[in-house]
Amino acid sequence: MDKSLSAKTLQLTKKHYIIISLIWLAIAVIFAAVIRSSFVFGMGTWFNYKYFLHTHSHLAFLGWIFNIIYYFMLKQYDLLEKKKYGYLFVALNVSVVGMLLTFPFQGYAIGSIIFSTMHILLSYIFAVFLYRDTKGDKSIHRKFAMAAVLFMVISSIGPFSLAPIIVNGMKDTIWYDLAIYFYIHFQYNGWFVLSIVSLIAYSIKAKDEDNWQRAYNLFVISTVLNFSLSTLWTDPGWVINIISVLSSLMQFHAIFLISKDIFVHLRTKDRFKSMIMKVIFALFVLKIFFALAGSIQEVAMYVYYNRNLVIGYLHLVFLGIVTPFFFMKIADDLGLTTQSSHKRIILFYLVVFLISELLLTITAVGFNGDSILLITKLIVYTTWLLAGVTLHISDVYRAAAQKLPSN
Repeated sequence: MDKSLSAKTLQLTKKHYIIISLIWLAIAVIFAAVIRSSFVFGMGTWFNYKYFLHTHSHLAFLGWIFNIIYYFMLKQYDLLEKKKYGYLFVALNVSVVGMLLTFPFQGYAIGSIIFSTMHILLSYIFAVFLYRDTKGDKSIHRKFAMAAVLFMVISSIGPFSLAPIIVNGMKDTIWYDLAIYFYIHFQYNGWFVLSIVSLIAYSIKAKDEDNWQRAYNLFVISTVLNFSLSTLWTDPGWVINIISVLSSLMQFHAIFLISKDIFVHLRTKDRFKSMIMKVIFALFVLKIFFALAGSIQEVAMYVYYNRNLVIGYLHLVFLGIVTPFFFMKIADDLGLTTQSSHKRIILFYLVVFLISELLLTITAVGFNGDSILLITKLIVYTTWLLAGVTLHISDVYRAAAQKLPSN
């Protein structure tokens, strides 16, 4: 056994954090490929779409993104040496293993609920630890980090509300879906996005403090108000539409306020890295534009009844913004950013991702018959390709991380 993981002196290093996160990413994309394949191929009685979807989403959220944010937050605040975070990380991942062993076979049932609840409670401990250990830091990046952690905690209201909703016979009402959307919204737009903004603010040593402070205020307020976008399918009334529009405009303003510092910083970086980060930035602006467009009631209803558009939007954030950002962060950590082979595979990933987004989008245009069948098959093949390239990137990073010292 690796000495750094011995029972007596558990001391995780970046090698362990990165490798474990990448393993969960690999498993999550395999589940994604299987799920998408079910749209074209018969999967047999062993396959339950909802069960596999729950597994995929939990592994992607909690195994990949949560873990990698956890690592970079610890690194940002020089907390990697604190053993309590190592023990907590192990406990968190035991709960993810539990989800892997329960969700595919029973969906939401006693076993999977125990493990998912365990992860939520452990994430609260992480939130408390991080708050206490960074309390003296008054920087803007710490404010974004604390906001991200707060929204992570708030998002758990969604899963915890499912039990009373089901017990009261309301599973087939709007409240069940709203609870799920509440969780997804504050995970995506709060925990994921604001963690990334914190890491960016830290890495570029944000200079225009007034603009960053204003951007922080706008991001926090708009994240709360923008949940309105996730409720428009219930036709809640024009007031909620206006709130949704205003919250999206706030995000446009916030991203504008910090854009100068970001682009000035990118001029000092390798041309390839600068280009990839600009693509990610552009996709984030596109995300806000789609949210603004979705504030129109007719558009919101159209999107709600076209599942591929919903999936496309979620993938835009998860696969187009969050995952490539952390790919580049890991590559920086491992010294792979300037390698030609790495540049090619990241570009290929983005190209395949954009093709998959285009295919998901055109399914809502109105094709039918043989045309929609062809497009559906192309989506499946593109999913396989995207899964394959993601697995390759994960393997390259894992191999590089494996060479790192364990102490």
